[in-house]
Amino acid sequence: MRRLTALPTVAARKVIAAATVLPVLLGLTACLGAKPTTPGDEGGDLRYGAAPVPHPDVTLHPDVVIVSGGSGVVRSVTDGGLTWRLDPDAGNADLLAPGKVMFVTGRGVGRVIDVRRDGQDLAVTIGPVEITDVIQDGEFTSEQPVSLADAAAYQFDDAFWSHPGTATAPRSEPTATVGRAAAATVNALTLAGTRPVTAAAPLTTGAARPGELEATGFCCTDGVGARFSYRDSGLDLSGTIAFVMRQPSAKFHLVIDGSTVTVAELRIHGAAGVRVQVDATTTTGRNVHPVVFVPVDFSVPLESVLGIPFSATVRQSIGIRTGFSAGHTTIRATGEYSLGGTMGFGYANGTFGPRWPGGLQVKSSLVDSVDGTSVGANALLVDYDVKFFIGLGAVVFSAGLYVALTTTVGITRGSSVGFGGLQGLANREGCNRADLTINAKYGIGYTIPALVAKVINFFLRIFNARPIAAEGGIPDPPPVVNLVNQHWVTNRPVCQH
Repeated sequence: MRRLTALPTVAARKVIAAATVLPVLLGLTACLGAKPTTPGDEGGDLRYGAAPVPHPDVTLHPDVVIVSGGSGVVRSVTDGGLTWRLDPDAGNADLLAPGKVMFVTGRGVGRVIDVRRDGQDLAVTIGPVEITDVIQDGEFTSEQPVSLADAAAYQFDDAFWSHPGTATAPRSEPTATVGRAAAATVNALTLAGTRPVTAAAPLTTGAARPGELEATGFCCTDGVGARFSYRDSGLDLSGTIAFVMRQPSAKFHLVIDGSTVTVAELRIHGAAGVRVQVDATTTTGRNVHPVVFVPVDFSVPLESVLGIPFSATVRQSIGIRTGFSAGHTTIRATGEYSLGGTMGFGYANGTFGPRWPGGLQVKSSLVDSVDGTSVGANALLVDYDVKFFIGLGAVVFSAGLYVALTTTVGITRGSSVGFGGLQGLANREGCNRADLTINAKYGIGYTIPALVAKVINFFLRIFNARPIAAEGGIPDPPPVVNLVNQHWVTNRPVCQH
């Protein structure tokens, strides 16, 4: 197997520079929950991923350390996926060091930021990698489309970044006495991390932790989506949004030569449309903008391809924006729009060729369904992101081929008072508008939640180390392609202006 001598990558230089301060993340993530395994747990591969197997046709990057034993040596993983607690006696575990790439399972892959003995465990905190930081040479193909219908759910309710609207980075700011401030923060968070963790098995659906915005993800037989609710500040809101799919499946091809992607293809089959339903009532007219990462990944392990345990993963987030101009307002609406085809891309000779579904048709009109009482003009927007990955990693760090869709649904309810005063209000009349926008992104690389990048970069900043990006890979930055941008207005002459 060909081995190359290489200088440390940019990512390696970043984490080496930060190795003295980022042990704080061990405490930060450990105190936020984990998913331990049980000795002899037959579900270990499902929970933590399958182990890599050396293959003569694949060369891994010289920085990669394959930890022997796969899921059997994983004792727990924090909900955020940053810290993996391993059996310290596992093969090659003693080779893990800041700057190396840990490869214990298909889900446990990342650049080592910190490694330390913690009681009976070896606690390894990882950062993001690109897939070419793991694989130096190899050609990988899924011979048949992989069904997404049987995806397993991986819960991360307690991840500190799952509610970006409420979670914050540590508040300590750098001062003239940086050493003392950093040491105090490290000590406090490490002590907090000594609390016991609890077990939780994968679930078929996932619900967000209690808070202002709650979301439950579902996937993948008939599509992928989320049910959401928000109850606070006089606002009672609930609904469902989904990217509808029929017999969803995925297929990929990837060629890496000399740590460079030379050929790639990703196809997600079965796109069928968008479905949305919302019901909102406010007594105060106060406006909100909560956001939540739907706290569950849906993943289908692929059969090992030349010893590399790839998986297909679906990740979601959702945000709500309200534009109420008056209290005692109700907005209800439901609609469905179809579009069909395959989404994905091909890449060769440095050029991308994207492929997207099309042929938008109205199956159930959102604008015609709008109902409710409205003294003034009021609006509600739902932002929904769904990302399809094939590659390595999980939860926080995923590296590989991806396509992502951002769907924004806007509902505007005009004042009913203009339609006959109180009588119009009683009859719930008014002018309505519905907007539907779908944007797409694609690429080859890694992604981490923006809040995770902020927390890590907070500590990197203390020592003037270069920050990490929330996304990396090609193209950089990923292009945004508009697939749908339409609006509909109530079919009345008075509403057409």
